[in-house]
Amino acid sequence: MEPIVQLNSNAKLSEHFKLGEFTKSSSHPEVYNIPSHEAIANLKRVCGWLEVLRKRYGGPIIINSGYRSPQLNRKIGGVATSNHLTGCAVDIRVTGMEQLIRYAAILLDYADESHQDFDELLIEKNRYGAIWLHFAVRPRENRRRILYINA
Repeated sequence: MEPIVQLNSNAKLSEHFKLGEFTKSSSHPEVYNIPSHEAIANLKRVCGWLEVLRKRYGGPIIINSGYRSPQLNRKIGGVATSNHLTGCAVDIRVTGMEQLIRYAAILLDYADESHQDFDELLIEKNRYGAIWLHFAVRPRENRRRILYINA
């Protein structure tokens, strides 16, 4: 199948992050994955946290997954209540457990310092041994849910 052109992929969500980083899908490039205006506003909120993470860690942050359309979420086997569907979540690539823990600590420290809440901070590992940090911030009703998920 031919990949679908994702519109406005160069649109800036924040100083260092572009929309295309949050809408790309290397596993299913044929799937339409363009967020609504509301989802883009949610992605911008997440990017505020990522800018703090980038500044404090001292290097670029690589996004594995951000916004997912319902079609893309189904294709990859995502849960029906995923924060990715509303643009409230991001999966961040890490080089190992140490980097993942440092990222998590920075985000937790920032939540405490800024008196802001997040919805989810999940350390995830799949059956192949790949690990990543899932981080989500909702506009309201954040749960401050912290888990290790070994799928």
